[in-house]
Amino acid sequence: MKFIIATSIYPPEIGGPAIYAQKLKEGLQESGNSIGVVSYQGLKKYPQPLRIFLYFLRLFRASRNCDLIYALSLMSCALPAYFCGKKLAVRIGGDYLWERAVEQGKTDKSLRDYYKDFPRGLRARIIGKILKNADKLIFTSQFQWDIYLEYFGIDESKTAIILNPFPAITPGCRLSAANYQLLYAGRFIKLKNLSRLIEAFKEVAVKTDKPIVLKLIGKGPEEKRLMAESKKAGDRIVFERPVSHDDLLEEINKSRFCILPSLSEITPNFALECIKLERPVLLTKETGFYDIFKDNLIFINPFDVEDIKNKIEFLLDDNNLRACIQKISRIDKSRDWKTVIEENIKILEKI
Repeated sequence: MKFIIATSIYPPEIGGPAIYAQKLKEGLQESGNSIGVVSYQGLKKYPQPLRIFLYFLRLFRASRNCDLIYALSLMSCALPAYFCGKKLAVRIGGDYLWERAVEQGKTDKSLRDYYKDFPRGLRARIIGKILKNADKLIFTSQFQWDIYLEYFGIDESKTAIILNPFPAITPGCRLSAANYQLLYAGRFIKLKNLSRLIEAFKEVAVKTDKPIVLKLIGKGPEEKRLMAESKKAGDRIVFERPVSHDDLLEEINKSRFCILPSLSEITPNFALECIKLERPVLLTKETGFYDIFKDNLIFINPFDVEDIKNKIEFLLDDNNLRACIQKISRIDKSRDWKTVIEENIKILEKI
């Protein structure tokens, strides 16, 4: 069979979708299928409407003789793929409508609460049409699956859930109780809720005599505002530009614990990396990981600065930290890329 993988990014570009597309291509080829990959490489300099149209032309040419297009994002890839007239599978691992509304300042709600006041604009209708007409919808969490079934009214029989794998990494140096680096890594955008994290951290830093430092690794449109909010903390809040994946793993390894306080997260790879390295991570409770790891991780209310502050203070205690690491060590981390690719292949070949 011939498949086309439609992806926004692909190696050597860095990011979760790029890795997923590469692993999927390799797995499908090993199963005897013919695979093509179409990405946005070289198109990102154009404004969005033109960029999507040029991507459609690229995808249309590549897919003329294919059996199925597998789109790895809903708006940027599934929308142009929809007009190619081929069987279509869509992997849904993010949420375009909610993310866009948060970044434009139109909502500060969690993903779940955003859909309780369901948006009915043009983009929502376009996405609804794609969802109803695609041949298969593959979600990465029960969390988002529940939301979409309720608010988009899609056919449950054409959906599936394929959880993300744990990365193929091993724990590094053991944690030193004297280490007081707290770590966030990701984009500097509104939905990551970093203003509340900074506010909570500053309250903790004033009260504690421990030499805690909050390191924020990333970049994005909120960077200048966040740096201004951090000034009163002096050198206790450190900003760094994005680093290589290997360097990021080293930063996780040498941190006391990590924090991901987002308004919502579906299935964040950063959290999976922390778990695999057996580093505690304070994770938003508005996530697809809550039901899976609620007995092993510490979850925070992303809208409550006091709760974030209290959880940080909790993990500054050495006994609490050791107990948390012990719980993380009990998590089954055996789910790997081989399993994920096999599940994808089984679904795709049935379409």
